[in-house]
Amino acid sequence: MSSCTSAKFSALIRMPDFRLPMIVMLGAALFFSSHARADTSKTACAKLTTVQVMQLMNVWKAGLASGNAEKMASFYTDDAVLVPKKDAPPIKGRDAIRAYYADLLSRHPHPRFISTKISTDCGVATVKGAVIYQITGKRKGTRELLGGHYKVDFALHENVWQITNQALATEPRKLGDPLASL
Repeated sequence: MSSCTSAKFSALIRMPDFRLPMIVMLGAALFFSSHARADTSKTACAKLTTVQVMQLMNVWKAGLASGNAEKMASFYTDDAVLVPKKDAPPIKGRDAIRAYYADLLSRHPHPRFISTKISTDCGVATVKGAVIYQITGKRKGTRELLGGHYKVDFALHENVWQITNQALATEPRKLGDPLASL
């Protein structure tokens, strides 16, 4: 370092300069305020991962296996809509959905999801694909197959992910029907 440069540097160190602390304080304020805003936006936008959506579907399937209509109804919002079969009238509201499951669960449904496509966004998630259900047949000891496309819409309500809309779109199937016909 030359003596001229060294003298200027020494002068800068000795000279009280309020600009540097102001710049540091301003920079820190901007940094922390931007992180505070980022944290706020993260809590405002609850977005599920694909794994979390599949966990919701697995909990729904476990509820179905439990045979408990009350438990099944708890997965739905108060104003949820369920379309159980293709071209069937929609079932609206948690109480009506509970009654539907009380009837369906007596037939011991076993769903098998053939394909699944998941999409998520802020506070919502959708799962859709093809499904085959085995249910107890009308005659003792028999089973029926129902199959079709399904779609489940989840939404975050009061910090709980619940189903708002579900379409099972099932119709009677025969063993050996190609999946492409779903």
